[in-house]
Amino acid sequence: MIRPARSQAGGTLAEILVVVAVLAIALSVAIPRADVISPAVADAAATEVAQALRFARGEAMRTRAWHVVRFDTAGDTLRVYRLTSGIAAEDTAQPVMHPIDHRPYRVVLGATASSHARIVSAIFDYDKNLITAYATFGPDGSPADIHGKQAKDAKALRKDGLVTLRHGAVERSVRLAPVTGRVST
Repeated sequence: MIRPARSQAGGTLAEILVVVAVLAIALSVAIPRADVISPAVADAAATEVAQALRFARGEAMRTRAWHVVRFDTAGDTLRVYRLTSGIAAEDTAQPVMHPIDHRPYRVVLGATASSHARIVSAIFDYDKNLITAYATFGPDGSPADIHGKQAKDAKALRKDGLVTLRHGAVERSVRLAPVTGRVST
């Protein structure tokens, strides 16, 4: 005689789905939501700023011409350009080209919304309390301001220049040392 199979202990599909739903709700309450903010984005922006400063300093020494890195906090951009000799103004006849894409050196930090890093501030304090949003490098590589002046009237950087970047709650700083022009993150 054939006996019917004994029912095994367990639950029905409906019971299992109810348990999974209850666990999902409990986990969503118990585990705080992780922000999608990544320190890597802030680190990448700081690296980009440091590279621009180092590049401008190197170009100033290589070409023996004054070079500038100008920061636009409203547009979260930076630009590298050369100054004319004599009364120092931007040399539009000889734009500084980016070493990788060979276009005029302009960087928009975080081109997409998810990777958008902000330039919170760019402060370069030169002699006589001249505070600017740009770093200027002389032919010897030292940071000094010369805009609209002659080289003999250049004003040295008084203390560390500081660029502050932010992505969400993550903040990074890039420093420019007076006298030596050393860049650190």
